[in-house]
Amino acid sequence: MKKLFFAAVFVLCFLLCSCDNSNTEEKISDCSPQNINAVAYSYLEDWYLWYEHLPEINPADYETISDMLNVLKYREGDTLIDRFSYAVTKAEHDDYYAGKRYGMGLSWMRDEENSLYISAVYPGSPAYESGLRRGQKVLALNDVPVETLDENEKYNREHKNEDGFEEKTDWSNVYNAENKGEAVKFLVLENGGEREITVHLDDYTAKSVMASAVIDSGTKTGYVHLRSFIQSSEKELDEIFAGFKKEKVDRLVLDLRYNGGGLVKMAEHLVNLILGSKVKGEDIIKIVYNDKHEDQNYEYKGKVLENSLDDVKQVAFIVASGTASASEMVINSLKPFVDVVLVGKTTYGKPVGMNSKDICDQTIVPITFKYTNSEDYGDFFLGMDADCSSEDDFKHDFGDVSEDGLKTALYYLDNKKCPEETSVRSVQKRRPVEELIPGELRGMGKIDYTF
Repeated sequence: MKKLFFAAVFVLCFLLCSCDNSNTEEKISDCSPQNINAVAYSYLEDWYLWYEHLPEINPADYETISDMLNVLKYREGDTLIDRFSYAVTKAEHDDYYAGKRYGMGLSWMRDEENSLYISAVYPGSPAYESGLRRGQKVLALNDVPVETLDENEKYNREHKNEDGFEEKTDWSNVYNAENKGEAVKFLVLENGGEREITVHLDDYTAKSVMASAVIDSGTKTGYVHLRSFIQSSEKELDEIFAGFKKEKVDRLVLDLRYNGGGLVKMAEHLVNLILGSKVKGEDIIKIVYNDKHEDQNYEYKGKVLENSLDDVKQVAFIVASGTASASEMVINSLKPFVDVVLVGKTTYGKPVGMNSKDICDQTIVPITFKYTNSEDYGDFFLGMDADCSSEDDFKHDFGDVSEDGLKTALYYLDNKKCPEETSVRSVQKRRPVEELIPGELRGMGKIDYTF
C-alpha cells in the first residue's frame, strides 16, 4: 500500500493550500534541474511573502525544487513557520485541481477500541460505486482480519532484520496499490450484518461535494459537506444552492471538517452564494502581497449570483484541525455579515496563500500573500476555536442528523447555545504560539499577539 500512503501525504500538501486564481508559466529552453531551481529561486526572491529572510544559496547544489525549499522555507530560529510551500510536477498539480485521482477513493479511521471504520468515500469513486460508505466497520481485507493485519504489521516490524525472516501479510502487502485494476475485497459490518464488497483500483474524478441535504425541522436548513475548493466546486455548489434557493432555506450547516482549502476564487464564489445581496459591493476578501508587489493587492467585492440565497440568517460550520486555508477564508469572510458558529475542534490556522508558477514540467507553490476580511482581520495562525465542541462521528454518514457534528450544529441553530454535554467533551490541544505566528504578521489585523 506504499503508493497510497505517499499519495495521501501528497494530497495533504494540496489540502493546506489557498491558491490565488493565477498561475504563471515561464518558457525556458534549459530545463535542467539546476536551471529549474535557479528560476524557482528567482521567483521566491521576487514573490515570496518572507523574501527578506531567504538565505543566500546556490540553487545548483540541490537536486530538486523540493530539496531547495526545505532549506529556504521561513523559520524563526529553529521553528519552521512556513509549513505550507511545496513543489510537485506540473501534471500532479494540474490533475489535483481537475479532480483526477487514482485508487479506491476512501479513507478510514479507528475508534477508541481500535476498530476500523470507513470515514469518507468520494462519490463516483471505485469504493462508492462498489457500495462502501462512511460508517461501515471494516472486519477484513482480502480475507485477512483487521486484527491479524495489525498483529502481522507489529511482527514484521520487530523481526524484519532477523535471519530467516519471512514477511507476513500486513497493511503494506495485503494488496498491491501499484496494480491498476487490482481487486480488494472488504468484509464490512453494515446494519448489524456482514457484507462482502469488492473494489477495483482505478482512476476516478473526485467531486468536491461529498454530501448535501435539506433538513426540514420546521425551519429549513441546508447542509453541505465540502471536501475541497477545486475547479469542479463552482458547478457542484451552483447546483446545490439552486436547490436550497428553491426550498427557501434560511440557515446553513457547512461541513468543512476535512477541507484543507484550494482555490481562492471558489472560496469567493461560496461566500457570494451564501450571502449575495448582503455583501453586494462590499469587500469580502482582501489579498495582501509583499512590498515588492503592493500593486497586486486586491479586494474581492461581494456580488449577487444566480443561485445566491436571499436571506441567510445563521451559518454553522463543522470544523476540525483539517479545516484550513480557503475554508478558514470563507469563515473569516462571513463573520462581519452574518451570525456564524463553529462546531467541532480548533481549525488549522493558515491565513496565508499561494500563487503557483510552472517551470518546465515542475510547479512551485510558495506562500505569496496573506488575507483578511472586510474588517482587516486575519490573525488566526493559532486556528479558530470551536464555539461548541463535537466529535468526528464517523460511525454515522454525512448529513445524518444523528451524526455528532451535525446534531450539535442543529441544536445550536435551534437554541442559540451549545448542548450542555459539550462542556465535558475533549478539546483539541492548541500548539505553542511561538511555533505558529511569524513576526512580520503579528498585529497584521486588529489584534496583536502579546502573550
